[in-house]
Amino acid sequence: MPTTVCRACGGASSPLRWACPCCVLATGERLDAIREHAVAVCAAGPVDGPARPGRVDAVRGDGLPVRVDDAALGDGDPAVVVLSVLDVLHRIARYVRRHRGEPAAFRCTITSEVAYLKANAEWCAHQLWGHDFVEAVHDLHSRTAERAGTLVR
Repeated sequence: MPTTVCRACGGASSPLRWACPCCVLATGERLDAIREHAVAVCAAGPVDGPARPGRVDAVRGDGLPVRVDDAALGDGDPAVVVLSVLDVLHRIARYVRRHRGEPAAFRCTITSEVAYLKANAEWCAHQLWGHDFVEAVHDLHSRTAERAGTLVR
């Protein structure tokens, strides 16, 4: 059976996939971790210190909307951090819903968006922008892990 290269990690993948099974599995694990990072931020409560300025506006591939607000993730108010994480997850999920022809979710939580994205990760891997989906989740995971890690240390 012919193989192709995963556009997310460079490993071997099957034809008609833009992200390999290992990347899809890792994406599901990262989504779970993002939810846990948000819980850790909430449990830690408010923190003192200046927010990290700057906003990163990025559009990946054919338009996967990812906007991570660095200032919000560095904010001392956990509500601002959690809402920023929810905003990014919702934008990614809304993009997936639009491509699947599904209606938008108007009442969403981090848990509901994580569950939706995990349930659709395999489908996303077969889309031309599947690697962008994997990279967007990886980026959000890295940023939330950094934010949650600064509270745990």
